[in-house]
Amino acid sequence: MPEVERTIAKRRGAAAGPTLVVVGGVHGNEPAGVRAACRVVGDVPDRAIHGEVVALAGNTRALAENKRYLVRDLNRQWSADRLADLDAGRVPDDAESREARELRAALDAAVAAARGPVYFLDLHTTSAEGVPFGLIGDTQRHRAFAARFPLPVILGLEEQVDGVLAEYMSARGATTLSVEGGQHANPGSQGNLEAVVRVALWAAGVASRDDVPSLDAAIALLERARGHLPHLIEVLSRHAITDEHEFRMEPGFANIQRARAGELLARDRRGEIRAPHDGMVLLPLYQAQGDEGFFYGREVSPLRQRVCGALRRYRLDALLPLLPGVRGGRDELEVAPGAADLYPSGLFSLFGYRQIRPGERGLVYRRRSP
Repeated sequence: MPEVERTIAKRRGAAAGPTLVVVGGVHGNEPAGVRAACRVVGDVPDRAIHGEVVALAGNTRALAENKRYLVRDLNRQWSADRLADLDAGRVPDDAESREARELRAALDAAVAAARGPVYFLDLHTTSAEGVPFGLIGDTQRHRAFAARFPLPVILGLEEQVDGVLAEYMSARGATTLSVEGGQHANPGSQGNLEAVVRVALWAAGVASRDDVPSLDAAIALLERARGHLPHLIEVLSRHAITDEHEFRMEPGFANIQRARAGELLARDRRGEIRAPHDGMVLLPLYQAQGDEGFFYGREVSPLRQRVCGALRRYRLDALLPLLPGVRGGRDELEVAPGAADLYPSGLFSLFGYRQIRPGERGLVYRRRSP
């Protein structure tokens, strides 16, 4: 892809309103998001904008070379610890360090200039074929925004991976949605992402339904692509890999695909990797670069969605620290060794606690701020 500027497009309305920030190409082998943002934002007349739209290119240096990244994955550099190391000069001054500094400055400027709520849309494509789908952190405001898009939406994937860009923007107060538009080289992927940007302009309140060109066609395109897939899917596990694993995904899996218990999913140097139970394979890896072989998940039933909404609406999460072996509160809980086995599977995820990491005195469960 020819060299791209950091700012792809920008529209600022005369009246105050929401700000929609769109980023494409955080991975340099995914230029479809850059092209989609440029085309759609350029289509919207200034008079139609209420608030502001800012479209940015992610990893400009990697985009120029059509590589996912040059030294390090830019979409893993956005945790508070990693940014602190970047600011203190504790990381090498390589291509992705420079990209992170420049992109953060542009994002922070957009947030500082906002005259209303901020919405963030992160555009990607995948190495596997499949339908476009969304990814959100598990909060009610993220769920409400994602519900306006006719996409399958995955909960919990962002919490499985540290340092993604959407995590940073969520911490800055933005309502976020990441979208995978289809396979990298599929010409239809750009059209899918263009449709997503059109819906986002309306869903964020930056433009009225009548002022977004081809909005009805965009909604229809995404509805057809979704087909019979569920609207909401949750991640249950991540299959992390390194080069030493010699991981090879079995051919033919789409980016969201149902699997049966015992079905062969992949192989590595230790042997076969099979589905642990009936569920869904998510984001199978079919490219050389990457740290995740695949994710595994399941459909979130309408009943579970209603229960989750009621529990959070009545703030029953305040009772969790009263459970035996559980301490902490608000957005972080520590569960004593063995105590998690006392409670139903998925109890903590009902309240949005989907990031699980080892702690000094047990497992630490974290969630995005509601």
